[in-house]
Amino acid sequence: MPVVLARVDERLVHGQIITSWTKQLKVDVIYIIDDNIANDPFIYQVLTLSAPSGLSFEVLKVEQAAEKLRENTKENILLLFKSVQYPLELIEAGYPLAHLNLGNLGAGPSRKSISKNVSVSKEEIKTIENIIEAGCEVYLQMLYSEPKINVQNVL
Repeated sequence: MPVVLARVDERLVHGQIITSWTKQLKVDVIYIIDDNIANDPFIYQVLTLSAPSGLSFEVLKVEQAAEKLRENTKENILLLFKSVQYPLELIEAGYPLAHLNLGNLGAGPSRKSISKNVSVSKEEIKTIENIIEAGCEVYLQMLYSEPKINVQNVL
């Protein structure tokens, strides 16, 4: 199953994803992978109602996503995560992510800014390091038109 982009963006589905990334990468389906959202009927409904027309859209728990991603299909898939926790859990569930884009994680107390749009806590830094140790390239790239920046250069 071709994952054309795996992206951590706490905003999940928003204009930039819909107007830029999905068009540039010819995305057929979007999977939001987040156990908390999958278990919250209200947020689940809000997200599915915001899904762009013409694209298949699902909110999945980590185990469901790992199983679906192992299926053989020709669809171009965009994976969205609200936090870095879930890409690591997906890897631990047996799906080997090759690349992970950090697109937007907001600033806050005890969070280190590593780019204009990405701030991380000490716990998130450790999670990112674990993702890298699992063989996944982690990079910063806000817009499709911008160059990729290896996250190891800014941690």
